Amino acid sequence: MTVHEDLAEGIWDDIREDPEEAAAVFRVQKMHTGGDLDDEGLGSAYANSLGSSARFQPSRWPVHQTAAFAYLHALVGGGQVAYVPISTGGTPGPDADRIGNAELLRKTCRPFHAELDMTQNGADFDGTLEWAEKIRLERGMGSYYYENACQNTKQSRLTYLATTGASWAPLEVGDSWPSRTLMHLAQFGAVARWPYGSKFILLFVNFGWGPQGEVRSSWEDNSTADLT
Repeated sequence: MTVHEDLAEGIWDDIREDPEEAAAVFRVQKMHTGGDLDDEGLGSAYANSLGSSARFQPSRWPVHQTAAFAYLHALVGGGQVAYVPISTGGTPGPDADRIGNAELLRKTCRPFHAELDMTQNGADFDGTLEWAEKIRLERGMGSYYYENACQNTKQSRLTYLATTGASWAPLEVGDSWPSRTLMHLAQFGAVARWPYGSKFILLFVNFGWGPQGEVRSSWEDNSTADLT
């Protein structure tokens, strides 16, 4: 088992001690499998950026990966992790088509610059995403609202704009387990995901989870709403 899977196992071990938290994991799984986390503009890119697998449908994931996914979603909803979608030149092709994928990444929206590792040779991630100026991200306020009174109405997050300074993030292309996304957030304080089927890279920045999040929060955000 890899280090990031060990991290997910530890998260699940903690969650299952509390029946309510354990039940919440499977409620998020139901939302995931039912498409309730899809977005009108991004489609399934948000959910697939948290984690995806070509081999297994979300309903058949190992339970620790389901827990890692739900934990990530909670971090985003609570504002500990903020994100921003970034347009590229198209959807990623197979891992073997590194030249084609690199060409699509050359069209990544400024001020972002995405670069693919053309050899990878056992590297911990597929490439890098860099930005040389302050950027804005969508950060959750820890609250939700319902668009109407119907029992099965969609739940939407209340958000505001947060900022972070020039930096970089590891880039993961295609499929990647939720536990790997969490590991990058813990280790680097940020992660960029370009999942299959998406024209967008989703950059996630850790604003308050663990030591890396504490560092990032002290840089720029100051935990105040920026509504201008």
